[in-house]
Amino acid sequence: MAASNTPQSDADIGLLDAVAIEVGLIIGGALFALVGVGVDIAGTGVVLSFGVAITIAVLGLVPTAMLGASFPTTCGHYRYPARFVSPALAFLAAWGLGISMFAGGLPLYALTAGEYLTALVPFSATASGIALLTLFFVLNLFGIRLAAKVQLLMFVGLVVALGAFVAFGAPTVEAANLTSPFASGPVGILAAAGVLYFTCLGANFVIDIGGDLRDATVTIPRSFLLSIPLVFLLYVSVAAVAVGSLGVEAMAGQTLEIAAERFLSPAFQTVFIICGALFAVATSLNATFILIPKYAEALADDGVFPAALGATNDRFGTAHWTLLGTYLLSAAILLAPLPFEQLGTMLAFGGALVVTVVMLAAISVLRDPPSEFDREAFPVSTRVVYAMAVLAVPLNLLLIALLATQSTTLFLAWAGLVALGVLFYHVRTDGIGSTAEAVE
Repeated sequence: MAASNTPQSDADIGLLDAVAIEVGLIIGGALFALVGVGVDIAGTGVVLSFGVAITIAVLGLVPTAMLGASFPTTCGHYRYPARFVSPALAFLAAWGLGISMFAGGLPLYALTAGEYLTALVPFSATASGIALLTLFFVLNLFGIRLAAKVQLLMFVGLVVALGAFVAFGAPTVEAANLTSPFASGPVGILAAAGVLYFTCLGANFVIDIGGDLRDATVTIPRSFLLSIPLVFLLYVSVAAVAVGSLGVEAMAGQTLEIAAERFLSPAFQTVFIICGALFAVATSLNATFILIPKYAEALADDGVFPAALGATNDRFGTAHWTLLGTYLLSAAILLAPLPFEQLGTMLAFGGALVVTVVMLAAISVLRDPPSEFDREAFPVSTRVVYAMAVLAVPLNLLLIALLATQSTTLFLAWAGLVALGVLFYHVRTDGIGSTAEAVE
């Protein structure tokens, strides 16, 4: 059984490209959009909320890295659970993530970009979002290599912009604005962590392009070691500077642009909007367009999706019909989005579910290792990896439950659409389930 669906000679994504994709997905537009939402829920405890969210995310990242390094493939978030747990459960998680991305993630990224662009150009947020969707749809039609190189360039600009935000904002921080981090109580800190959780995910999705990575068994763990500490430092620093410079009342429900206006000159504000907010959104949109076709191809290979969705362009190797469908559907949802503050919650439902199912796959591998699994190849003890995976499962389920109590109607709508996915799966597979090998 080969490790990947992509010949190694065609694997064009290197370590820095992988880090750029990970950081672009982790930081993304959600950071710029949801810090204020987190402040509204947890007050100055938002810094602790980021710590909680990142900790839970890291618990899932190590087992995910083990799977990606041991069994490099495309669309690992579907293929690993399909092979090691259940094809039906794997589809359910992928379907739930798709709902969250289309109804929450893509509108959140695009609308956030639009909000920041209105400071530079006289267009509505929706029109700007549609323009960005169109740009990255066209870019990804020309293949993953070009999309990855553009991602790397935007990643550099994003890190520089956030670093400048922290450097210029730190002198304006007032210690009094950062007191009483527990004022909202444990529930407030955890609820904000639930909303912010998906802003801490993203690195794990690199396993979905494992077949396109050069030397994935080494690249995946190394990329995590680079991207996660960098993101943790940026997140905590940005949150502390934003709240510390403005205070809870002024920052609650606002975007980072409000904080930037406090201590950046007009010229630097423009740089922050372009290289920070817009590049954050752009990296998320670009990475999403890179990843979604991988899911469609995997599900088409297993006969769950129509074969046309897995068809690729002979010249560029891109799933053009899936890209077109992604573009049209996300554009349509963008025209009638959920209330802005609920987009992050919708995004978190699917993210927590798919991570939970992948953790079950990691647990299964460690309990009953397949013949090709090498316990000594991964640099972390299998006992530690197993413990992290076991702990990550209830924590992710707890986040879903907590968010469900905070946004019951939204959760029921998401769960209802997931239930429709169950019906679709059984119709497509005649109630038996896919018999195709999940990792080939």
